[in-house]
Amino acid sequence: MAPEDALHYGVKDKSTVRVRVKGARELVFGDVLIRVSPSYKLAMHIDTDEGNAASLKTGDLVYIEGIQHQD
Repeated sequence: MAPEDALHYGVKDKSTVRVRVKGARELVFGDVLIRVSPSYKLAMHIDTDEGNAASLKTGDLVYIEGIQHQD
């Protein structure tokens, strides 16, 4: 995410968070690593198996549920 997004969500580079996927196959991903850079956009990248488990498709919204760790 961009630095402005990190400020908005109260996280910083290398923080870990929980991310909730709502819908028919609601799921919470833990230990999601946040990367912050001016060249990044707000996006979450997951592998095919994780996406299929949550019935996700490109463009679906997910939600930061909580911060797990940050220095």
